[in-house]
Amino acid sequence: MLRPPRRAGEPILTLELASRVIFPAILIMSAAIGMFFWAESRGLPIEVARSMVVNTIVVMEIAYLFSVRYVYGSSLTFRGLVGTPAVLIGVGFVIVAQFALTYLPALQTPFETAAIAFWDGLAIIGTGIAFFFIVEMEKRLRLAGAARGNPSGGLG
Repeated sequence: MLRPPRRAGEPILTLELASRVIFPAILIMSAAIGMFFWAESRGLPIEVARSMVVNTIVVMEIAYLFSVRYVYGSSLTFRGLVGTPAVLIGVGFVIVAQFALTYLPALQTPFETAAIAFWDGLAIIGTGIAFFFIVEMEKRLRLAGAARGNPSGGLG
């Protein structure tokens, strides 16, 4: 809200904003596809692979939510992780819903999902944590580049 409005001739989707949408989308898509092929290569049923993919996407979206809450600074702070109760409540509901989708037979049947093994769940959470650190590092590089006067950020 502190930022001035864009100029009348300026596009809504700038190159910087497009990169902040495309980069994480490619990472999320790659991780989801990778998780599917990893499950498939281990001979897991398609329902388990499907559950792993959906949970991977959700965990990464949660990680991205925490990262983008502070566009111009690090989210690796106590305030960044627990600063907004509404976000924590929403994430809590999403986590409960994901557990229900993954482990309740009443939801497994219509969505054709199946329970995920504990170690696979840890791999999914690890993927989300790695994604969080990657987007935080990209943010740090972009902000450092902007501080040096490079309008495209530190990656250009």
